[in-house]
Amino acid sequence: MKKFRQLLLMLFIALTLVACPGDNDDDDDNGTDTTTDSDDTGDDTGGDTGDDTGGDTGGDTGGDTGGDTISGNLVLQTADNPNVAPCPMQDILTDSTSIAALRTALSSGTLLYLDVPFNGSDSDIYRKKCGLEGFWNPTDNSAEISLSSIGLDPATAPNITDLVLFGNAGICADGFNNSSFGVGEGFPVAGIYRKEIKASHQGTTYHLRFRAVVSGTSAGNTFSSEGITPSTGLSALVYHVNGVQTDHDGVFAALVNAMSASSSTAPGATVEVRKSAGGTVIFTAIVEVICVSSS
Repeated sequence: MKKFRQLLLMLFIALTLVACPGDNDDDDDNGTDTTTDSDDTGDDTGGDTGDDTGGDTGGDTGGDTGGDTISGNLVLQTADNPNVAPCPMQDILTDSTSIAALRTALSSGTLLYLDVPFNGSDSDIYRKKCGLEGFWNPTDNSAEISLSSIGLDPATAPNITDLVLFGNAGICADGFNNSSFGVGEGFPVAGIYRKEIKASHQGTTYHLRFRAVVSGTSAGNTFSSEGITPSTGLSALVYHVNGVQTDHDGVFAALVNAMSASSSTAPGATVEVRKSAGGTVIFTAIVEVICVSSS
């Protein structure tokens, strides 16, 4: 169960609160000012694979999918790349026994986060690494990142703060570029994100694709602009999973508990973030597992 919580931790960080625990991109800085922002005005140069006809704003909620919208069910959208593995496989998601077997494998297996290799000459590289809709292409995610490769103990599930401080999380904030490490991390811009994880155990490899819808008044803002010092402030935020308040270290166990097999509804949960108990929701992420294959 511990590594399944790690999986959900990586999922939540990768797709929602603080982006992705990828490789140490600041070591790859070649002076090119690549950026992730919400001011793209039709000048996409690499990642837009749909039918943008104007300004991709970083907060797309369906415009790149040919009219599809997030529905919370198992229907795959155009932007999900339904014909690219592990999609369209959903049998595991609809069967309770299969879900249980997957959890057993994840609890003892090796987890890998699939990432886009860093390319400092690509102006959209951080959007691609974040999995932002319009820039995400599952065939580009050839790098396999483990917790140990980013300096974390794979036997102990890290928390949100750990991945911000050690895992290059936060790179999906508005305007993030090669000069932003240490100062520009924050909440990802509003929009739809997709990422993938693999889990291998006793000769079987599970390949999972996730989708998340991100929104809120703090979406895209840096932590510093929100008055949040990552080393101490992230643990002080108030988290709710499906409406139930959950402490900083318990968010991912709550995500696990919220996910269940269904013949129609994608396993997932809604995570809300507040600055104080009873305060206004500043950030929301609706997380869904949409495809799983095994080999």
